[in-house]
Amino acid sequence: MIRDMYSRDIEAPNYNSATLEVSDTLSQLILKIENCLFTAKGDVLGAPGMGANLDELIFSLVLSESTIQDKINNQISAYCLPNTVGGFSIDTSVSFFSTLERDGCFVDISVNEQRVLGAIF
Repeated sequence: MIRDMYSRDIEAPNYNSATLEVSDTLSQLILKIENCLFTAKGDVLGAPGMGANLDELIFSLVLSESTIQDKINNQISAYCLPNTVGGFSIDTSVSFFSTLERDGCFVDISVNEQRVLGAIF
């Protein structure tokens, strides 16, 4: 059985202080996706291309929702799926919003048609 270190941030929703490692493939995949999405490109030693740079992409003002979605999917394909056992279908949704207070972006990730990650930028 393959085990991964539990690397969820202490301030993240669903953080569990009693967990040190995860062994089920879905939990491992979700942690990999979180790490990839919230890492800046160039921050990981030995993997200079890893990191979605979402803040930079979303607030660049020249990229469309579909372009950002494609960049996220490329990161997941390159850094999250190659060593994952089992067939997972991953869907990414990116949508901009505008309110009187601020502009932003919703990013939702679904695995096997179940939403597993949502973020607001």
